[in-house]
Amino acid sequence: MAPLSAVSVCIVKYFTVRLNTEKIKQLLDHLIHNWKLCRTKEELEIMHKFGKETKLFTLCYTMYIYVCMTMFLLLPIFPLVMDIVVPLNESRPLKPIFKGEYFIDEDKHFFPVYFHMSISIAISITALITGDALFLMFNSHICGIFAAVGCRLENFLKDQIDSKYSINNISKDKCLENVRYSIRNHKSALKFAELIESFYSVSLLLQAGLSLICMSISLFEMLIVVENRAEAFRYFNFAVAQLLHLFCMCYPGQRMIDYSTDIRIKAYNGLWYEAPLSIHKLLILVIRKSLEPSYLTAGKIFIFCLETFATILQTATSYFMVISSVH
Repeated sequence: MAPLSAVSVCIVKYFTVRLNTEKIKQLLDHLIHNWKLCRTKEELEIMHKFGKETKLFTLCYTMYIYVCMTMFLLLPIFPLVMDIVVPLNESRPLKPIFKGEYFIDEDKHFFPVYFHMSISIAISITALITGDALFLMFNSHICGIFAAVGCRLENFLKDQIDSKYSINNISKDKCLENVRYSIRNHKSALKFAELIESFYSVSLLLQAGLSLICMSISLFEMLIVVENRAEAFRYFNFAVAQLLHLFCMCYPGQRMIDYSTDIRIKAYNGLWYEAPLSIHKLLILVIRKSLEPSYLTAGKIFIFCLETFATILQTATSYFMVISSVH
């Protein structure tokens, strides 16, 4: 039952991408446009930093999910290895990866069924990783844009004043250009955040519900087969993989909230008091706008963040306890 729930999550991710190709094109066009807006060396360094972080995180995530999948797929044929290492008078029974109806004698045709299930799961997991990699890329990009805007607002005067913080020779036009440029980038980032929200909102709701069910069932099935250590470990490993997957959906949402609201702190930390009064008014608008965080929601019902991660985990544990008591 748990593997079927996980496959359902993969199907949701696949159709999220398949049915929203136009939105993906808009997001990618927006992404390219934002890169072209980066003018200074510092902004490019920030964007490259976020890009490298995403690349590393995606690589680690991909490796971990594939390792968990491999362990989940290999444990059902572990008795074959044991028959070679520690042979008994009779062969140990082989169990399928999960229960399915093939309308054939599954014991007699164990390996064809096993390989079909393995290939199906591998394809599903690849779809899951592809969807998550796209999600992480978009999230990292929006966080990078917010960080770049904050950096410019914090430093837009520092290279134009002397060590005594005098306002001599400060170009008002240059200051206005920097602030207006930051405002344009901020508006572009907010638009990008809205596109991400509209793209993933319904999908995240379905994924959160399925992940909740999947974790509860995995823990319950682990409890049922607790005396069989290999099977119990298989479901425990599966539950941990689901937990990591859920974390990889909630943590990016938390990052978006943090970086979008951090702009007001960066703007306040800058030398705004040395700027002309007209610039003060523009900065107030930016600070006021950054008081409202950009976030990802699950169907407009709840916000994806670390608090949501803890809530879903707690709910899954509660469902597991209820199912266990009934059983």
